[in-house]
Amino acid sequence: MHTLKVIAAGFALLGALHFLSRRLKLGGGDPTGFAVKLFLPLWLVASLVNLWVGVSRAGYTVLQEMPFFSLVFGLPAAFAILLFLRFR
Repeated sequence: MHTLKVIAAGFALLGALHFLSRRLKLGGGDPTGFAVKLFLPLWLVASLVNLWVGVSRAGYTVLQEMPFFSLVFGLPAAFAILLFLRFR
């Protein structure tokens, strides 16, 4: 359940950045690209923090956490890249 919540948070962050970049007209003529380029490093850091919490506090090994890290980072990141390519 935690994994689904974190993935949903990733989509929410992407949506918020996309909305703000369009609303504030950030990124010149490409607000979607600006949002995606900002989202990817932010989401990588958030996903790594989630991995660290799973290892240090929940007691899992890094090897046990890697599939979840792949899902947590990969799904929203893949969607962001597809969004970027779609609106390019």
